[in-house]
Amino acid sequence: MELFDEVDINDNVIGVTHKQEAHTTGKLHRVGAVYVFNDTGKLYVQVHKKSGGLYDHSVGGHISQGETYAVGTKREAEEELGITQSLEELSVFYSDEGTEMQHMFGLYMCVADRSWVFIPNDEVEEIIPMELSEIIKLMNNEPHRFTRGFINTMAEYNRLISQ
Repeated sequence: MELFDEVDINDNVIGVTHKQEAHTTGKLHRVGAVYVFNDTGKLYVQVHKKSGGLYDHSVGGHISQGETYAVGTKREAEEELGITQSLEELSVFYSDEGTEMQHMFGLYMCVADRSWVFIPNDEVEEIIPMELSEIIKLMNNEPHRFTRGFINTMAEYNRLISQ
C-alpha cells in the first residue's frame, strides 16, 4: 500500500495516510499535475481510464510519502507519458473536489520536446491535443466530462495566466 503525507491547508505535513483512507475520510494529501503542451500551444488532455473516460490533466498522480512535488510529479510524467524533460512549477494550491476528496495540487507545465512521441501504456491509453479555448468552453458547457481536479487546476492555470 502506497503511503502519502497527510497535510494541512498550509501544506504542512501532519501525518500519514493512504489513497483509500484519504479519499473516503477527506484527509488532505498531495497530488501533482502537469500540463503538457505541444509546440503549437495545444494542451494534451488525458482520457482518464480509471474514471471511465473523463478528460483529465496531461499527467496527474499522487505524491508519495516523503517526496517533494517536483520529484513526484517528474516521476508521474515519466510513468504516464514518457516525459523526461524538466518541468516548470506554476503553483501549489488547495483543491476541494467534492464528496470526500481534497488535494493539495502541485501544478507544473512543459512544452513537449519535438522528439517526444506518446506511446499508449498501462497508465494512459489516449491523449488528445486540444486548444485551451476549446477545453474551457467544453468545461463550461459539459463539466461532467472532466475530472473535478482538472476543472480546479484549469481555474488555477487561468488565474495565473491572467495576472
